[in-house]
Amino acid sequence: MAEGWRLEGEPGYHPRHWARPGDRFDRACREHGRHPRNVGLVVVELTGSYAIVTGVGGDLLKPDDIVSGERLVDDSGWTGGRLQRPVDAVQRLSQILVLPALATAGGTGRDWSPIEAGLGVALPNDYKMFVDAQGPGSVDDHLIVCAPDAAHDWADLLQNSTYARECVRLNFAGPDACSGDWALGDALRWAPNSEDVPSWFEPGDDLISWGHSVNGDFLFWHVRPGTAADEWPVVLKERGPSWEQYHVGFAATLAGLLTGEIQSEYLSRWLGGPHSYAL
Repeated sequence: MAEGWRLEGEPGYHPRHWARPGDRFDRACREHGRHPRNVGLVVVELTGSYAIVTGVGGDLLKPDDIVSGERLVDDSGWTGGRLQRPVDAVQRLSQILVLPALATAGGTGRDWSPIEAGLGVALPNDYKMFVDAQGPGSVDDHLIVCAPDAAHDWADLLQNSTYARECVRLNFAGPDACSGDWALGDALRWAPNSEDVPSWFEPGDDLISWGHSVNGDFLFWHVRPGTAADEWPVVLKERGPSWEQYHVGFAATLAGLLTGEIQSEYLSRWLGGPHSYAL
């Protein structure tokens, strides 16, 4: 096209989450996240069989490339330049999942100190509020929210996070050096010139997993030194080498994924609704 490109192919998301005119695709890659590249494409039109885009990078796309991006909206978890209050974020998520509203706006019911001592950090308040009110569960029969002392191993917070970190160590260090309970932020353990350590993950950082999908994707908090727990952004590691960043916390990430405000190459197609939360 003279003023853009026509991309043939079916969107990999539920129609509720399809890109809208004005949304941007900022990433292109091959299947399973191979050969990632940055692009700057703006959606003009999108249907079930093609997309018309303008911008930069369309001439470099290959026939089997996958393009993706993030919908940036004002109500994505930030209000007035401030992080959304945990109780407000949880109330919004509860409404989307058609769950009872929180009984109280202050405090949490569980004694979280033993769990937090085991992890070595205090956990975000929105997560603790949600789990206190709703317990562990499955979002839309696809995404598992883990909780301490869950009846099932696959829904237990500590067991899930331990296994998820083992998987990340394998990526960071390689199969010959991944054993042991070493800190993920210990750059001396990373394989030299490893492309599997994402560029946003710096020495001294950490990852704690609070959930996973039935497809084997893990959801983590990105723990950064000097950053308060309520400001930890959520990231996703798919079962291969690729990652996604969501830039907001637990409740705002789930709410954004369920409303389509946040687009995920790996989750959005499974979270189109009607929404549910149950174990």
